Amino acid sequence: MFHKHGNENIKTKSVYINLPEKHDLNLNKNNDEEVVVYWYRLPKFKSIYLLYLLLLLLAIFTMCLLFNSYLMKLLKFENILKLDYDYTVKSGAVDQCQMQLVESIPIHLNFTENSPSFMSSYDAWKLLLNISESSLDIGSFYWTLRGVDVIEDPTAAEGEDIFQSLMDVGLEGKVKIRIAQSMPTYKEPDHDTQLLQEKGAAEIRSLDFERLLGGGVLHTKFWISDKKHIYLGSANMDWRSLTQVKELGILAMNCPTLARDLSKIFEEYWVLSRNDSVIPQNWPSKYHTNYNFQNPMILNVNNKYNQFALLSSSPPPLTAKGRVDDIKAILNIISNAKEFVNIAVMDYYPLIIYRANKTYWPYIDDALKEAAINRRIKIKMLISWWRYSNPSEDFFLRSLQAISTSMPGVDIQIKRFVVPADEHEFLIPYGRVNHNKYMVTDNTAYIGTSNWSGDYFTDTAGVGLVLPDTVEVANNANRTNTIRQDLLSVFERDWNSPYTRDLEVEDVVAN
Repeated sequence: MFHKHGNENIKTKSVYINLPEKHDLNLNKNNDEEVVVYWYRLPKFKSIYLLYLLLLLLAIFTMCLLFNSYLMKLLKFENILKLDYDYTVKSGAVDQCQMQLVESIPIHLNFTENSPSFMSSYDAWKLLLNISESSLDIGSFYWTLRGVDVIEDPTAAEGEDIFQSLMDVGLEGKVKIRIAQSMPTYKEPDHDTQLLQEKGAAEIRSLDFERLLGGGVLHTKFWISDKKHIYLGSANMDWRSLTQVKELGILAMNCPTLARDLSKIFEEYWVLSRNDSVIPQNWPSKYHTNYNFQNPMILNVNNKYNQFALLSSSPPPLTAKGRVDDIKAILNIISNAKEFVNIAVMDYYPLIIYRANKTYWPYIDDALKEAAINRRIKIKMLISWWRYSNPSEDFFLRSLQAISTSMPGVDIQIKRFVVPADEHEFLIPYGRVNHNKYMVTDNTAYIGTSNWSGDYFTDTAGVGLVLPDTVEVANNANRTNTIRQDLLSVFERDWNSPYTRDLEVEDVVAN
């Protein structure tokens, strides 16, 4: 580097050092060499320096905005997920549907004589098999419909009958049966579907979520018959789901708008089951839906009342344009409740639990706390307890219930539902549990296929049916029982039954 002194060019060195309080800048100075000490090299021209400073401040400001936006999404998700919808029916109903709840009540689980009761899952599946004329698409997790798949037991008879009916219908050739299932494993080898395919009764495809998303499963449970009738609910293709496990779902008949919309989700599974498939960044338009909270489909149910409806799905990469993500649907329903939120699920964890490193996943937990504290919404949660339950779940449930004592009007109640088992029933693996996955509020019914921990919404495929009330129903002008009211009656029956037990709250306050 050179500094010009008069007519001489003097060679200098640029040195960057931290100076003590006293320092002689003439030290180490040679005859033809001058040491120039800089605290920091600045641009030669002041205007450039100011420009650099301005750009630096602009960059810092931009980063702060981006971080704040990200933080808002994490901590104030209700601001972006609360999707208000108009309860007024602006036009006539789209479809004239027959809809009803369906249940599996395990043998020896007896409610009082006048308790609500509904069609069995077995009868619903049998009906769909009998009325199918051209197509039957089934989205499923795993298949163990026969006793030989699990353990030989007389109560497997209903599952074996469903399997044989599938075989018979498929071999007749009039009805094309397609089954999308999660990739078989050593634990769930899916011999049933293998046999159906070998006999030519059905076309089977398996989704490899490990390859597609790095983890997760196809946890969906639905049937679509002739693209106009559907079953959607908690029941797996398992004989235990008909006689040994408590399940809940919905049967919709002559409901083509709903069935065709569900078919779009099935077609996603179907195309992703190819070995060379990849999840598209943007799903093609044939997978898009027009139905969401801003524009729900309108159904006339049982020739009695009009009902809003929409389908939600998970995980986000499988949620095509227009479709509501499943977790957003759940949070939206909670945020739109005016009086109460009743939840019945097998598992509840505010965690990502199926990865090596468990992580906190607060969204539903925070939504319930916000509803209870800020809006004084009454919350009841009916969570299953069985021999495979993890005791650590109680800590998270207690943390919610303990809020009830924080201030007047805050009301969160939690119970465990226990399906009793005698000595023989106890020998049946993965039986005797309440497997329900639904929520009912004062204005909306939700029936899903997912347990409530983070994994089921981030990398596992599931579907939910959301049924918001119309103004007509909200005002209950015709005093007609609705699906939402039926679902509420199921919850209240179970909540008040002898099969529940209070969640024990330990004293966590230090002395």
